[in-house]
Amino acid sequence: MVTRRRLSKERHKEKLANREALQETLFLAIESVLQTDGPKMRLPAMRVASELAAIIVSQIVCQTDAVQRAFKTVEDDIASYATEFAADLVQIATGQVSRRLVRFKASLPEPEATLPLADDWAGPVAGPTEIERFYGIPRSTLYRWQKHNEAVAINTRTSSKPVFPLRQFVDGRPLPGIASTISIAGSQREAWKWLISPNPDFAGDAPLDLLASGKVDLVVEAAGLWARSRISHGLVLVKT
Repeated sequence: MVTRRRLSKERHKEKLANREALQETLFLAIESVLQTDGPKMRLPAMRVASELAAIIVSQIVCQTDAVQRAFKTVEDDIASYATEFAADLVQIATGQVSRRLVRFKASLPEPEATLPLADDWAGPVAGPTEIERFYGIPRSTLYRWQKHNEAVAINTRTSSKPVFPLRQFVDGRPLPGIASTISIAGSQREAWKWLISPNPDFAGDAPLDLLASGKVDLVVEAAGLWARSRISHGLVLVKT
């Protein structure tokens, strides 16, 4: 009788055996698409892009079912990961970073297991460079908002510097009410956790959704009640 675990192992071996063939097929297919329907590209860039995409896809496809299901945890942040990777690759290709140094790039120490990280709970986030590049908000403006508690910046496992949750920005500015909520919460991190959490006072909607619909006074009032409740229960607000 074939057990489920044995069947899974056999399927995994089959995926590994077919990986190289799949990679070659993907490479040729992607290169063909770029040649005929893609933007004008130089041949070296086209070949690198095709091979890179083929390698990544074939590597992911050959993972076990459990690992493939685990990829759901990085779905919201994949654009940030890919952007950073592409930027690093450009620097390596143009000689701005030594290949030898890249191979020995130091990794960050593992964070405390009890520390909630931005990747896990805060939703889509991005660093100042990506936000300036794709959303047109200058880095100097982001840092000023962060310094004066007018926008939320939090720590994340994927960056050595604080990143900004993207849902707080509308039309290039933080939503009205963000600064007031931070002031009431006493911490940018605590303010964001409260803003994105389902709230029974709002029929299960998150306060952030109400800010987006213009109900600023209602959210600020609720934030005040929440903060006073925390104080009455002896909960200490952690400063950002």
